[in-house]
This record gives sequence, C-alpha cells and structure tokens, in this order.
Amino acid sequence: MVLVPPRTPTPPGAASRPFMVPVRIPLPDGAIGWEDLVRFRDANPGYRFERYGKNELVITVGSGWNSEERASDILTDLNLWRRAVAGGHVAGSSALTESDDGSLLIADVAWISDERRAASGGTQDEGPAGVPEFVVEVMSWSDRPLDQKRKMERWIARGVLLGWLIDPYDRIVWIYRPGYAVEELREPAQLSGDPELPGFVAQLDDIWAERGD
Repeated sequence: MVLVPPRTPTPPGAASRPFMVPVRIPLPDGAIGWEDLVRFRDANPGYRFERYGKNELVITVGSGWNSEERASDILTDLNLWRRAVAGGHVAGSSALTESDDGSLLIADVAWISDERRAASGGTQDEGPAGVPEFVVEVMSWSDRPLDQKRKMERWIARGVLLGWLIDPYDRIVWIYRPGYAVEELREPAQLSGDPELPGFVAQLDDIWAERGD
C-alpha cells in the first residue's frame, strides 16, 4: 500500500517550495500496532508512518538525503554528549516511541534516559521506547511548518521536556518546553540543551550550509 500525500499549491509569488499535506486515516481503536507501522515502512520506502493516539494513521513523506544529513550532524553531537556525560539512548528517524495515549511517533533525533526507557518497558530492539526527554525535528523541503509545529506540540503534551524544530531553509529554530512560550531563534550558530540536557551543545553551522535543496 502506497499513499502519496497531496501537494499544497504554492501561492502566486511565493518561493517554489512544494509543501506536502500529511495523509490522515481514521482507524478503529488499536487496529494498527507498532508491528504494522514497521511493515508499512519497509514496504513503502520514502514514507513515514505514525499513529496519533490509537485511532489515526498519519502518513508523511520521509526525509531525503539533505535532511538526514542535517539530522545526523545533531545526532553526532548528541551521541558524544551521551557517551561522555549522560548515558541513555539516542535514536534517529526509524525508531518508534510510544506515549500513554497510545501514540506511536518518530523523531528525526531523540534522546531517552535509561530511567525512562526502563520505566516504559521499551527494551526490545524492534519495539517502541517510551517518550524521550529530548526530540529534534529537522524540516524537509516539502514539510509544512504548521504541520511540524503541531507535531512538536504533540511531543510536548506527551512528556517531552525539550524539543527543537529546525527549518534549515528559512534558518529558524523553534524551542519547545512544557509550560513555556515557544522561543524562536534566527540562524543560531549553536544551541544549548541546558537545563534539561546539562552540558549538551549542538553546533548548527553545517545545518545552515547550502546543500542544493
């Protein structure tokens, strides 16, 4: 099964950025589990499958090379911090997480502490872990900012302590924390994870570098 998210027409005079609208399919509660999402992913390269709550399947276009490369830059910094300071577990854009409401979500970059992962029971290699403390979403050329902001709000509502939404095309970072207004930064050279991730700093110069997309 391949479902292609429809394009949103580019307004006259706007930059040619072909936003894609996520496909949302209502489901009976619990009709699709994490094993199904993994099978859908494997059968449909280039698409991302998530479940919002227990009754909505959401399909989006997966990340391309440039977006994956940008995310991997942050993943590298995060892994170095994990090894030197915090422990825990780092994952990229193929790892599922599960929240108390049944949502099965994927972040471009995520970190979950040993304590959270153990408490969630998420110790299987294939199965989902619990809600991470930290997530990063790196927008692709076709991602609509509105969709990504709504997803980040969903992450925070389900227990994420710190979230970064990065738009490498307009060179903006939005920082999300529970109980705080969203912070917007323009082309920062680096970002600090303090106080939620003490000592973690991500270098962003390469995020803003032109990559031809």
